[in-house]
Amino acid sequence: MAARAAVSLSRCARARGPGVLEAAPRGVLPGSGSCAAGRTLHLTSEAPAGHNKWSKVRHIKGPKDAERSRIFSKLSLSIRLAVKEGGPNPELNSNLLNILEVCRSKHMPKSTIEAALKMEKTKDIYLLYEGRGPGGSSLLIEALSNSGFKCQSDIRHILNKNGGMMTEGARHCFDKKGVVTVGVEDKEKKAVGLERALELAFAAGAEDVQEDEDEDKNFLKTFKTRFCHAIEVGFELTLKCRLAIDPQRSSCLSLPSARITGVCHHTGIQHSLD
Repeated sequence: MAARAAVSLSRCARARGPGVLEAAPRGVLPGSGSCAAGRTLHLTSEAPAGHNKWSKVRHIKGPKDAERSRIFSKLSLSIRLAVKEGGPNPELNSNLLNILEVCRSKHMPKSTIEAALKMEKTKDIYLLYEGRGPGGSSLLIEALSNSGFKCQSDIRHILNKNGGMMTEGARHCFDKKGVVTVGVEDKEKKAVGLERALELAFAAGAEDVQEDEDEDKNFLKTFKTRFCHAIEVGFELTLKCRLAIDPQRSSCLSLPSARITGVCHHTGIQHSLD
């Protein structure tokens, strides 16, 4: 009988494995009774806090997704503006064709691109507002909205609440320039230096060349020319004069870009702060 009990206990120990303890019934010593009458308690080691993949996802993937969403939103607005100016056919609208190529290079989903093309049916209009910002700076606010009156009212409220105001006279501080952004390699995949880029740009009528980086840390060259030379590629508002701000006051001045983004589809806010 004792030999049979020993064999039963040995089988239970092998079945439980390491890390499993037997809780014997009250009044029965561990190891003195049958395995069938006991209960098992599984013990696992506690994982250290902050050493799991989900904490990394929250701190790394979250900001990247937010930046990706911001880029896609801006490209969607560019598509809608291009369709308004030249129609939805990329073969007849070179501006739209270039924007679609940028969308594909950024791996923008096809469904998002198609949705942006269809949103033209909402009859949004392009709006440009002038205003004064912190420190007497000049502001030009580009917006896309299907309700010009509401958009203007919301922007006026935001500016007034942040020490600014809507007023005329800011447009004279800016020039509309054509902008062409290209990679740093030629057709033969050879690097193009800044000196060679300047030579080619000035021969094509460009006024300035700048070296930049995109969000993927890829080097680019940006050519600026008169608006009529690059109307098929793109444009931006370029500042003609800057407003110097006292360094002691600069930390107290901020532009309400995020608040304006929340009330309308703004495409850009240009300012004269140095």
